[in-house]
Amino acid sequence: MITVSLAYIASTSRLLADAIILLLKRCLKLYQPVRCSCQNRVKEKVVIVTGANSGVGFAIAQDLAYKGARLYLACRNPQAGEATALKLRTKTGNQAVHFFHLDLKDFDSVRTFVESFLKREKRLDALVNNAAVFHHPPGLTVNQIEITFQTNYLGVFLLTSLLLGVIQQSSNARMIFVSSEAHKSVTPQDLLSFEPHKARPLPTFLDHVKIYGISKLALHVFAQYITQSLPGIYVGLTDPGNVWTPIYRYSWRSWREAYTRVLCYIFMRDPQEGAQSTIHALNAPNLCNGQYINSFLAGEEGQTFDASLVQKLVADSAFLTGLPQSCLS
Repeated sequence: MITVSLAYIASTSRLLADAIILLLKRCLKLYQPVRCSCQNRVKEKVVIVTGANSGVGFAIAQDLAYKGARLYLACRNPQAGEATALKLRTKTGNQAVHFFHLDLKDFDSVRTFVESFLKREKRLDALVNNAAVFHHPPGLTVNQIEITFQTNYLGVFLLTSLLLGVIQQSSNARMIFVSSEAHKSVTPQDLLSFEPHKARPLPTFLDHVKIYGISKLALHVFAQYITQSLPGIYVGLTDPGNVWTPIYRYSWRSWREAYTRVLCYIFMRDPQEGAQSTIHALNAPNLCNGQYINSFLAGEEGQTFDASLVQKLVADSAFLTGLPQSCLS
């Protein structure tokens, strides 16, 4: 008992010491958060941001609102979405900030969102696919698809596909998929063997990381398809880094994991810094199409996927979402 107590005191002391050092670095400006300094290229552009009411999505939306974009917030929670739109209009003075309901866990909601948007706008200059879940309790959606896979990939696939026509009406349109380093922790074989209709137990944190990684890897494969099929649209994949946001609402909830939760809260990036890679992808000139922009705003050589994998994923995704193949051309 004494040994356990001493170990707890020692670990707590190290945590406090590390936190004090980090805070001192920030106060003394020895720690410089990542910031995009690109010229504003989104003024008066029509932009959709999914998951815009909190976390990285809100930080992205706020930057766009300040820069004068015509902004559509696509959020699952109607009350939070309306409140966020009002907050951004008030705070930034930009009255062209609108909320439309979108729940990626429901394909009908995705279709309704697209119909509502197309009644309002004839062009779409940028689509920011930011919304995602992590460590979500296991289960199936109303469409009988595994929750993380539908929210992070299949819902995004359907939304993006249904908006391709209006995106092509814009010159220099940009399509951003907010990704994660977790996509590097899985393989194309993991993606091929994944069974989207199967509800599976996820007993460990690493199990959640794997299914999250699979959903993000699917985005990379789909991005390659868009890049090769529609070269007139810039496609970017961005990594926000490790950011403390509500995406971790289901993580480290037990008292045994309180230490980990506090550690992450202190040392993870804030949403403003996490948004910078996407802000960079929206504003930087001469970006390489299909490139992965890491959390330090540097472009990385992306993985090239076998054509058969790309075609299979797109065909399977179209079938699962009830999307005619004609929508993808």
